[in-house]
Amino acid sequence: MEIEQSFTVPYPRDDVWARFHDTPGIVACLPGASLTAPVDNGMLKLAMTVKLGPIVASFAGDGEMKLDDAQYCGSITGTGVDRKSASRVKGVASFALEEAAGETRVDVKVDYTIGGSLAQFSRSGIVKELATRMTEAFAANLKAKLDEAGTAAGSAVAQADATPVTPAATATEPSGREAEAPAQAPRVESRPAARVQPVNAPLDVGNLFWKMLWSRLRGIFSFASR
Repeated sequence: MEIEQSFTVPYPRDDVWARFHDTPGIVACLPGASLTAPVDNGMLKLAMTVKLGPIVASFAGDGEMKLDDAQYCGSITGTGVDRKSASRVKGVASFALEEAAGETRVDVKVDYTIGGSLAQFSRSGIVKELATRMTEAFAANLKAKLDEAGTAAGSAVAQADATPVTPAATATEPSGREAEAPAQAPRVESRPAARVQPVNAPLDVGNLFWKMLWSRLRGIFSFASR
């Protein structure tokens, strides 16, 4: 099954593309996704959790990320298994970046297959809705990272501009009480503790599950009443 989605972020393409080179950061933008081991030459150890009402699927598997710097495009391929439901998923997500008027449009195309007990969801609109919500969440998280990087860069520039310039020393020797004044100890600014990133929470699409269940129940009761 194929799903195509697009979203736009208000940043130049080079800035957005630089974020795609931060593989752990890109994975963290996807709800419920995480790396279980360091990236090894583009090879990924992935885990992903999705909640469908009372059903919690936790997939674990391998993947690979490829980037084409010349064309501003790339892909992530992967396979995963949810041991609890004996379900399997295999897919490839291709993405391409296009710049227009200082903004960047990210086009995403996902081709996937699902096997096992969760395959029933791939035959309904719930998977497409899930993909739409995940894309929206990914776009929001990516924009937040770009905003954070832009704020940090702006703060660094402002701090550099505000740093006082020490005048050059003169040959005149101080006299009197000025010569006896003790030198002040350099001021040490305390740095805030590094913020611990929370575990990436899974995307909960429970309301979609209940809507689908209610639709099926209505179909059953409607058929039985004939």
